[in-house]
Amino acid sequence: MNDMTQTAGLTHSKFGGTWIDRSDFREQLELRVRSGEIDEELRSQLVQFERDGFIVLEGAASNDDLNRFESAISTAFREGHEHLIAQQPGSHVPLRVTDTTPRNGTRIVDSFAVIPAALDLFSSPRLARFLRTVLDEKPMLFQSLSFDTGSEQGLHQDTAYVVVDRPLELAACWIALEDVQPGSGELKYLVGSHRLPDFDFGGAKKHWNPEEDGNPIHDEWSRWLVSESERRGLPLQKFMAKRGDILIWHADLAHGGSPITNRNLTRKSLVGHFCPTTVLTNFMKFSSARSTILHRDAISYSSWHYDLAALQSSETSQAYLADMFRAEGQ
Repeated sequence: MNDMTQTAGLTHSKFGGTWIDRSDFREQLELRVRSGEIDEELRSQLVQFERDGFIVLEGAASNDDLNRFESAISTAFREGHEHLIAQQPGSHVPLRVTDTTPRNGTRIVDSFAVIPAALDLFSSPRLARFLRTVLDEKPMLFQSLSFDTGSEQGLHQDTAYVVVDRPLELAACWIALEDVQPGSGELKYLVGSHRLPDFDFGGAKKHWNPEEDGNPIHDEWSRWLVSESERRGLPLQKFMAKRGDILIWHADLAHGGSPITNRNLTRKSLVGHFCPTTVLTNFMKFSSARSTILHRDAISYSSWHYDLAALQSSETSQAYLADMFRAEGQ
């Protein structure tokens, strides 16, 4: 049904969307329920997702997968990891994880490319099933981040930063690696903000381009997200997750990180962004080496940070990764 979601006037946004965003969503939903494609549990989840812009799948990540991922990350910071890419706050420079890399504040990008347990978590059956239903196609994981502490990032919509050629055919998930404690910089979101009108960054695009648009319009957008949500009475909620819970949110749901009031607390999490496998991510337009799409059970995956084709061979992977980090002076 992806071709239908692009029909002018049928979706909430002029940029299209998934079938969840169609004006006839309820009719489409009931058709799928009657056909047996969607059961009552999934029906209830879809109704909430369409209304609020998010759902929570409680305990959807298995304990074994969580343990394996945490063990891999802990070992990487303790002993170093020749393949794992880290970034420091405010920087997009790829850094090799060594035994001296500070864990606090460091984020790990696209761990699914080199840590099997990350791919296992993103392939969790209930997560994959929901994404497959919403996106109406096999979901493709194309970006991930893992944190030990809250990001404290301001409220934002992913469509402003995460660029794909069908901007609203996008969904994200947040996997809780531990119970979330008050004061740890909890994830927060504005319920229903995925139905705010499109913000005009200029031109026929949904995203913000720093070079073309500049910072003033970005700051205006940030203020508008809050003021327009307040004007509409949209409630701000915090995600007080239990270990293994998975939050899934709509491309346009305004979300961010709460201020950290207790620096002794961690808020370990794994975040992923998904789109349909037929959607073209921005990085695929600029690098043929990043156009590789691999498949794992119910999902597919690609990466800007890793040349997945090179990683498939033990001979080429070592040379490729050595060259990448050498270019950054490591």
